[in-house]
Amino acid sequence: MGKVSLDINGRKYAMGCEDGEEERLLRLGQKLDDRVSQMANQFGQIGDLRLLVMAGITLMDEVEDTIENVDKRVDIRAAGLRQERDAATLASAKSQTDAATALTKAAKRIEALAAKLNG
Repeated sequence: MGKVSLDINGRKYAMGCEDGEEERLLRLGQKLDDRVSQMANQFGQIGDLRLLVMAGITLMDEVEDTIENVDKRVDIRAAGLRQERDAATLASAKSQTDAATALTKAAKRIEALAAKLNG
């Protein structure tokens, strides 16, 4: 099990993680420290817990916005794919109808030729 030490708002936090995840955890810790520093610059040193909560809420707000944007893009793409599917289904049905019509005409011509040859 890996261990890292995160520096958040000037305080050290020892954290455990899966082996190989140390760099990722350090990077995420740095992002959190950046956000806490931003909050501290904006609101002053109002307490570590309050700054961490505010930073966490703003990060979660961004995550939620991102999820909503992805969901909208997925919905738009899914609607486009449904339209493409419906158009392909109609084109296939038309092709099948056209082929059946052509076969019917060919069969009638063959029957007419056969009748002339037999007659």
